[in-house]
Amino acid sequence: MKILKFLAGGLFCLLLLACGSSHTSFKESDVLRQAQDVPTQFEAPTGMSFNDDSCLSPLMDPRTGNKISIVRSTKSLGDYEVPQGLYGVNRGELLRVNCSTGEVVGIVKK
Repeated sequence: MKILKFLAGGLFCLLLLACGSSHTSFKESDVLRQAQDVPTQFEAPTGMSFNDDSCLSPLMDPRTGNKISIVRSTKSLGDYEVPQGLYGVNRGELLRVNCSTGEVVGIVKK
């Protein structure tokens, strides 16, 4: 009986470790360079609005209708994949956007 309790406790601990979340931290120094020919602000998806609690996807360039999709995020910043050849983003790079405003922060490594 003691062995079963020990095994059950060990299994519980393993489950807790497996379910733990990782927190990605973005730094200002992550930005490689400024993006080119970006809108003043990307638009939120229809029926949604920017907020301080999450990053929305897809975002739309109001000038062209081009959409960008979230790849990773923190509470206030999101790294988005963009259509090839836009905004000065090269292969292996993403466009970092302020999730509270839709404004572009710069280009970062993927």
